[in-house]
Amino acid sequence: MMMKLLFTAILPLISCDQTCTTTTTTSSSCDNEESQFWHKYTIDDFFHHFDCHALLPGYTNDYVDDDAAHPPPPSPRTLEERELNPNELQKTMQIIEKNRSKYISDVHPASIGNAEQLFESVFKVPIMVGDAGVKGRGVYAKEDISRGTLMLDVENKVGVFNDAMQWRTFTYELGVQDAETACNFMEWCWIQNVEKKDIDDDNETREDDVRYEPTVFVAFDESGLINNAEWGEEEANVRCGVLLDDKRDTWSACRFQYHASKDIAAGDEILMNYSEIEDEDQHGWVEFGVGIGLNI
Repeated sequence: MMMKLLFTAILPLISCDQTCTTTTTTSSSCDNEESQFWHKYTIDDFFHHFDCHALLPGYTNDYVDDDAAHPPPPSPRTLEERELNPNELQKTMQIIEKNRSKYISDVHPASIGNAEQLFESVFKVPIMVGDAGVKGRGVYAKEDISRGTLMLDVENKVGVFNDAMQWRTFTYELGVQDAETACNFMEWCWIQNVEKKDIDDDNETREDDVRYEPTVFVAFDESGLINNAEWGEEEANVRCGVLLDDKRDTWSACRFQYHASKDIAAGDEILMNYSEIEDEDQHGWVEFGVGIGLNI
């Protein structure tokens, strides 16, 4: 999720262990107000605090460059030409693994399934992570895919946060250890108000499922690198929901499955419209409790 940031205020990086006594391996007892400055941070505050605009592709010193946020449609390139530098690919996968390991250690709620599922790819088709030009990294189809094909199934295979302070703590602790990992984590998060299944579905609605109401999700595989078609005025080829009627273009409610919304050729970049699951004004983050805009 690439947000347009319009301010430049950046606070110096201060870790809890510089200002108070560490009591566990994953959290600190911070007794004074100065050490708890991040407790009211918005997502934009964290982004600026960790200087993410300098660490992520497509950003300039004080905002997302308009040319990067709305790039021209890319010129055709082969998969081989799209291949990432092996070191960059390895680094990306290491960052994904850091996020997953910390989530399993600190957060993983038993109500959404077992931790082993978080090691499974959500992709149901062969893909490749590649160079997406000014957008940074992107995901590409390795074979032809027909409209209506199941592309991704994120059911029980992504991280879930339903508490604002839990998400803040996770983000801050990640950033203290490694700012670039925290910046990528925030980029890969999305907020979604998942619709409940009808009571007469095969799987009845679970009242204890944490994923209803505004919920932050984060992927622990390459799916977090899927770019937004709306940035470059391109056409999305993946849609959340199930294609119910091809002729009428009727789709089910958006929940956890994503299908091809058009035929996709091998080598095409996999793109979706972020506005499908998030309001363009990012109001979901306000509902969740970590707001938008800068407080610092």
